[in-house]
Amino acid sequence: MVLIGQQPRGFEHEEPIDPDRMPNVIRRYSAEDGEYFTLGDSRSLVRLRFEPGIARHGSILLPTERYATIREQTSEWLLRLLCGRIREPSPEASRLTAFRRRRLAMLLRVHDLRSAGTTSRRIAEYLIDPHLASLPAAEWTERNERKRVRRWIAEAARLVGGGYRDLLHGR
Repeated sequence: MVLIGQQPRGFEHEEPIDPDRMPNVIRRYSAEDGEYFTLGDSRSLVRLRFEPGIARHGSILLPTERYATIREQTSEWLLRLLCGRIREPSPEASRLTAFRRRRLAMLLRVHDLRSAGTTSRRIAEYLIDPHLASLPAAEWTERNERKRVRRWIAEAARLVGGGYRDLLHGR
């Protein structure tokens, strides 16, 4: 999240950061600690908080904190957006969620198992339920677990075959 504060003295001649002129607003709401915005499009997402009680916003606040690096990168990206010089997705959009990291790790595991010659049934036993080993073959062919593993195998192949590039572009 980019924190936006008061325009510093001596910079009154510079263009303020106007909350009413933010591009691609997806969401806007007010709270006690400021006015919140989510800006975005198909490739980018950035969240802003305008400090409350300020007539003229014009500075980006970078507190020393645990998320300082991502906040700094996102702030730089926002400045490029406001100047019309954006070519890449926002750092927030490029960041993988914990769920997405786990899913990608699982898909890479599926790819490795498949590359080592592991059958889809053995993959299902390993990743879903060890009790699937005891199913008769006819019952296995109709199981949802079989269909899920087949989807995982296809998705893993796409990821390794070039789909990883989408991750690099924030998709």
